[in-house]
Amino acid sequence: MKLLVHLHVFYYSQLDWFIDRLSNISGCQWDLYVTEIRHDRSIEHKFNKLGCKVTYMETENRGYDIWPFIQVIKSVDLDEYDLIMKLHTKGARDRKYKLKGLSIRGLQWRDELVDAMLLSRNRFTRVLRHFQNNPKTGLICSKLCYKKVLSVYPEDTTILLDELDRLGFKGTGKWFCAGTMFIARSPIYRFLQTDIVYAGMFSTASNSCATGTMAHVYERILSMAPLAYSYKVKTLATNIFFSIYIPLSHVLQPFLTWLFSIDRAGKDKTKYLKVFGIRFKLSK
Repeated sequence: MKLLVHLHVFYYSQLDWFIDRLSNISGCQWDLYVTEIRHDRSIEHKFNKLGCKVTYMETENRGYDIWPFIQVIKSVDLDEYDLIMKLHTKGARDRKYKLKGLSIRGLQWRDELVDAMLLSRNRFTRVLRHFQNNPKTGLICSKLCYKKVLSVYPEDTTILLDELDRLGFKGTGKWFCAGTMFIARSPIYRFLQTDIVYAGMFSTASNSCATGTMAHVYERILSMAPLAYSYKVKTLATNIFFSIYIPLSHVLQPFLTWLFSIDRAGKDKTKYLKVFGIRFKLSK
């Protein structure tokens, strides 16, 4: 199998960590595409040690890591590749963020996304063999970061649904890879090579996800797309605790939410209290 790896670089201090993880790729041919807002030639020696073909591309500062990925896809012949891996440097979180009920901070989110695929050579070999032995699998990503869309923000509701309809995607489900790092079969992303997806869709501004940016919409679509083509998504845990806790949480969480929860819903983000399955409207 031949693999295309895309790495979008914004935080240059993370390069050594990423190169260490990329060195775990083995057992296949692979090309690396590195995108930057402005190419820094001083980083080239770092990537030379990987022993793969490296292509550097300057990209517009728009759409976070999403538009650079699309630019790479538009620039290559997907027939040359069996798999696509999407990676990007990711800033440390200075406050707690919850995934599947677990608090993560600092660089934990980045580490979970990448280590699901590249924790070790054995891990990458496991990923590669899964694709070889399971033709119905379209995408592999972190079990912890594979989450259900919410019913509050426009990138989870109105804008997302409108864009899925525009693309003609059906049966995509409601789950996506939060953080957008994954490995997938290359034919899935042929739709990105068409004129239906273009630069002007993506803002150059850095907006909160609550405003509903197209970049956040495509964060969801990129890992929903396999289901539109009748593929399945495989998720991998990075440790034994997660492999036990996450499936258990999928069983318990609906009951706990039914028992007691507070959430927001609708365009106006109305707050609701749920007790024993009965919803009470609190406030906007």
